[in-house]
Amino acid sequence: MLKGVTQSAAARAQSTANQGVSRAANAQASANLAQTSANNAQASANQAGQMATAAGAVSVLDAQAIQEVNTRVSDLGDYKTVGEADVFFRTGHATLSDADKATLSKLASDAAAIQNYMIEVAGYASSTGTKPENLKLSDERAAAVADYLRNTANVPMRRILMPAGYGATHPAVSNQTTEGQDINQRVDVKVIVNKGLTEGL
Repeated sequence: MLKGVTQSAAARAQSTANQGVSRAANAQASANLAQTSANNAQASANQAGQMATAAGAVSVLDAQAIQEVNTRVSDLGDYKTVGEADVFFRTGHATLSDADKATLSKLASDAAAIQNYMIEVAGYASSTGTKPENLKLSDERAAAVADYLRNTANVPMRRILMPAGYGATHPAVSNQTTEGQDINQRVDVKVIVNKGLTEGL
């Protein structure tokens, strides 16, 4: 009887020991898993840090590139006048005189030697007519100049900005006299160069 009890106690002790070993093994596995997770987390943090650093560097480069583009775009509105001529018309007319044609031909010839040039054509009228009449007449005068430059003076179409008429606005002198009215019945022609293009920005 005593022998059986001793064997049973030994078996229980062995079972308890085995359970202890199993728990220890499980604890070690959990510890290993935790360490692996910590290592992975550290690696992710390191990678995120590297990506943030790289992103910061790219951001600085992007900011510089954006600044350069903004500077160039700003300069696109900055033109320099390198040549100009005024063409005058009789009251109520939009026909070029021979003298005006010669003036425009010389302007076109001079412009051809300039890199990246554009020609701006702005037509005007005196205040003798109604507002609609003056606007129509100034448009016709600007169109007459642009047509001559393109068709006779051989200026490429891409070099001529859209001609525009401004009616009796922006008078060069007072319209109170006949002489003043004659001066205001004009087309201003300007050869302009874009600073942003010429400076290679």
